[in-house]
Amino acid sequence: MAPSKISKPLVLLAEDNPVVRKGVENFLTKWGYKAVSADNGDKAWELLEETPAIRLAIIDWNLPGISGIQLCQRLRTRTGPYVYAIMFSARKSHEEKLMALDGGADDFLVKPCKPSDLRARLGVGRRIIDNALTLRESAPSPPVPETDDKVSAPEDNDKTATARE
Repeated sequence: MAPSKISKPLVLLAEDNPVVRKGVENFLTKWGYKAVSADNGDKAWELLEETPAIRLAIIDWNLPGISGIQLCQRLRTRTGPYVYAIMFSARKSHEEKLMALDGGADDFLVKPCKPSDLRARLGVGRRIIDNALTLRESAPSPPVPETDDKVSAPEDNDKTATARE
């Protein structure tokens, strides 16, 4: 069974504005998530590296230290578990949205946003992560490679070819 069905899913919240961070934390708790918060990009990266159970992230673009874009880029190049990343930013130009998505974000929300929009986007991320985990768990084990002792000796192959001729 996928981890998010067993306990409250962990959500990294990387937001430097304490008022916004507290408001989003309150909504996450109300919706059944557990917020793991960071007020800068360096702390966010540290939390991601230390806590593999974090599979969802809400990331502000303009973080002190590592920026939100740099955080997304690092997420996409690391070998750890996949994290569904929502870029949460006051930036609203089409080019900036594309830059975030091309930079590794899975989704983009302009803040301020309606809480229901954030909740829906988290739901999408959770479904994707849960489905990926379910597929991985139900995938057949890779076949065991055959050993050399099961392969015919070359001279046997020659005899078979001669007998057929």
